[in-house]
Amino acid sequence: MKFSSIAIHLAIVGVFQQYFSLAEEISNDDFATDDFVLDGGSSSDDNELPDIPAEQVRFNKFNVIDTTFQGLPLGPDDYPISDNPEVVTFLKEGSDGESVVDINDDFEVIYPVKELIDIVGGLPDHPSSNPRAPYWRRLERVIDKRNLGRNKLAREALADVMQQPLRWTNFTVLDVANAVYDEYPGLHQAEFIEDLIVFGLYGPIEFDDGIIPRRSLAQFLRGIIAVADISTWSHGVVGPHNFGAKWSGGRARPEEIAWLVRTRQVDAPRFIRRKINRIRNFNQATDFTRYRGNNAREGRMGSPRHPTWPAMHSAGSNLSFWAQVVMNLTPRQACEAKKIDWAVSYARTVAAVHFEDDNLAGLEMGQEVVARALPEYFPVKYGSIASNIRIKVNQKRFKWADYDPLEDCNSL
Repeated sequence: MKFSSIAIHLAIVGVFQQYFSLAEEISNDDFATDDFVLDGGSSSDDNELPDIPAEQVRFNKFNVIDTTFQGLPLGPDDYPISDNPEVVTFLKEGSDGESVVDINDDFEVIYPVKELIDIVGGLPDHPSSNPRAPYWRRLERVIDKRNLGRNKLAREALADVMQQPLRWTNFTVLDVANAVYDEYPGLHQAEFIEDLIVFGLYGPIEFDDGIIPRRSLAQFLRGIIAVADISTWSHGVVGPHNFGAKWSGGRARPEEIAWLVRTRQVDAPRFIRRKINRIRNFNQATDFTRYRGNNAREGRMGSPRHPTWPAMHSAGSNLSFWAQVVMNLTPRQACEAKKIDWAVSYARTVAAVHFEDDNLAGLEMGQEVVARALPEYFPVKYGSIASNIRIKVNQKRFKWADYDPLEDCNSL
């Protein structure tokens, strides 16, 4: 049965309306190097009853245009939205939710999204009244990354979770977060391709003529031009499936649950409440992210207006798979390609807009969709032999869950 208390409804709607209202003037130290108070936080309200059961929290970060819709806030019964036509209509026509995909009726959805969801491990978990639920540790890891000093050198501060790609060598923690802030899709993969093919920074490159037949001895159109095309194409084919999964899972953004905990509308384990209460200048939900204050772009404060799982930055980070199909990469080159995909993916957790498992699910889903699409796309685009592609696709597939982000590429 839908959780429909009008008081709670107004409370949640009030929370999400704050996302796009102007914040009160923020002090100069809002984005200070240390944005975390070690001895702050109060637990004096531990006995207060929260407004909203944790299990009811789902994605609601959008502005309401159709105020006649009576089904807010969206809850567990509303996701997957494809099971609720009235919710689909509201989100598409009565809200500014981004790229709302109904998996039952979308021209660009080619492969069964429910099957893709199962392949990446099933739908995500959500807030729970059980303080030992794994969800809370996932949120804790986002909080910890969010609270790293912005001016710290990323290759040191993040050394336990990622290596910095070549062009990110001297990035600060904030630079890493900003690198994946509304950037052109595939930008960092394109820069890697330039370093790989144009500048030859990782050694000689060999294209596999059995995958994309060559026109002549010297390749250009079926060399770097083809690679540029595939990079853009992969984002386009993956995107609708990834967003179909997003609007199926309906997982709330980290900032949404953090704000509900901060304002005592949702209960959380004490270790989570204490960490959230120690965050300075946490005056609205978007302040939880690194895209806040003077670092925010107009109209794009905080997280995007679509569910957090699976992460699209991650799903679009599939270069390290398809490049191994198109080219005969050396172990070092393949390692460097994985490094850039992982960096783009994990940087979204550094920005506090994604959970780590959002990233992993996105990486796996992106590879799965591209693996299915390559044998269909290449014969039409390049006259390739589909059976050759299927064989190499199966040879080069890998599980991101087994990836070691600290592997030394130079040793390979």
